[in-house]
Amino acid sequence: MRWYTLDNGRLCLGTDKQQYANFHIATDVVLPEKITAPLRVEHVELIGSFPEDWYSDEKINDKINNTARHFFGMKNCTYH
Repeated sequence: MRWYTLDNGRLCLGTDKQQYANFHIATDVVLPEKITAPLRVEHVELIGSFPEDWYSDEKINDKINNTARHFFGMKNCTYH
């Protein structure tokens, strides 16, 4: 699983296309530069649940958005 930006700069968290289970969340964070970064233990800790539980977590969008703001949104970004 990795963080990456779309062409419009929106930060997303998702699985690679080759993986069997697809997961994709577009956050409210928009970055001025493209990034790709792995999902790290500290990200999962802040989200508060493990990826295998996210499909049943009704608040996962908010949790991932908050994590994206914390780790990537501190400077040079906007929120939509």
